[in-house]
Amino acid sequence: MRFLFLTLGYSPDIDGGGYRYATEVAELLARRGHEVHAVFPNPGNLFPAREIRKDVALYRLAKASGGFLGNFRAANKAARARVREILEVSTAPTLIFSHHAYLDPALVGIPFVMILQGPWALEHRYSVTSRRRSLPRRIMDHLAGLQMERIERKALQGARHICVASEYSRGRIPAWHPGVHRDAEVIGGGADFQRFRPPTQREATRQERGLSERDFLFLAVRRLDPRMGLVHLVDGFAIVAGRHPNARLWIAGKGHQKAELESRITAAGLSRQIRLLGFVTEEELPGLYGAADAVLMPSLDLEGFGLATAEALACGTPVLASAAGANPELVRPLGERLLFEPASTAALAHSLEAVLSGELQLPARPICADYARREFRWDRPADAIEQAHANHAVRGWPPRSV
Repeated sequence: MRFLFLTLGYSPDIDGGGYRYATEVAELLARRGHEVHAVFPNPGNLFPAREIRKDVALYRLAKASGGFLGNFRAANKAARARVREILEVSTAPTLIFSHHAYLDPALVGIPFVMILQGPWALEHRYSVTSRRRSLPRRIMDHLAGLQMERIERKALQGARHICVASEYSRGRIPAWHPGVHRDAEVIGGGADFQRFRPPTQREATRQERGLSERDFLFLAVRRLDPRMGLVHLVDGFAIVAGRHPNARLWIAGKGHQKAELESRITAAGLSRQIRLLGFVTEEELPGLYGAADAVLMPSLDLEGFGLATAEALACGTPVLASAAGANPELVRPLGERLLFEPASTAALAHSLEAVLSGELQLPARPICADYARREFRWDRPADAIEQAHANHAVRGWPPRSV
């Protein structure tokens, strides 16, 4: 089979769960012996325009100078040229799989399948609140959000088939995009079990990171963005930290909210117990998950799946999560009390205290790992995309239904 992915980013060129999702599925399809192409913007124009990586043909689109609108138009013009080029090379049926609405204007008149992991405009509106903005900038952000919403809605209406990673996302499509009343297929997400697995020498791993046997490490692997709930996490941890001097909170990730989080940590006098780790590479993540005693997912909203949850559990590390987005779908089977009320510092602090005091027993590490291996396999979305090939592939240029 032949597949063509259009995505806003590709890992490890750029960090982000959505980009890792596209990369994992594309590479798995290539391992299955399929011909796979991926078209996406070149972040900072730092990478080769074309490359073969893990048997996936990568086509990076040069970033133009100028603002969002200029880059958007240039990227879609270039993407359409690449799509045409790829389709012209072979008459084999090709499934075009859009992984983000950003490049969907390049597919006008071309049958494609779309996955919606989260609403582009709403995520944008959350993100920009972490930056200091002038009135003109706020107006521009508002207009950009309206444009994103329009582009994504048009893409959903034009797609031959819609996929989502969770039941939560499927149920929210009518609210995110009024007028779009199409059913979507839930295809889930996964973890790479070759990389994310319980550590064989966990205590040694912890010692390497400066943790003692008495230290209890909470870990959050999140973009430093308002939607991720990290302000509530820092404030909630501050409530319990004094009673538990061996409690530790490490936050891995980068983003515009870094300065605000640093200020709160300093004001609370918790620089010894809370660390902002910054960007953590893909190679470092498994060891970090394995060293943690619990991973935290304090999302406020719009959590379409949560790869950090699947990967942490695959490493045997239990997850405490807000009851927001898809978090309950992933975490509730391991225990109702692992969930806490979203956007509530008090509720988060209560959960941390329950864990640290021993009042809440976390699921055993082997149970977490076994659960992840049963539920979070990349085979599920790969199987669904293979099935979509039979119904929605196109042949040659100009494309036509098979």
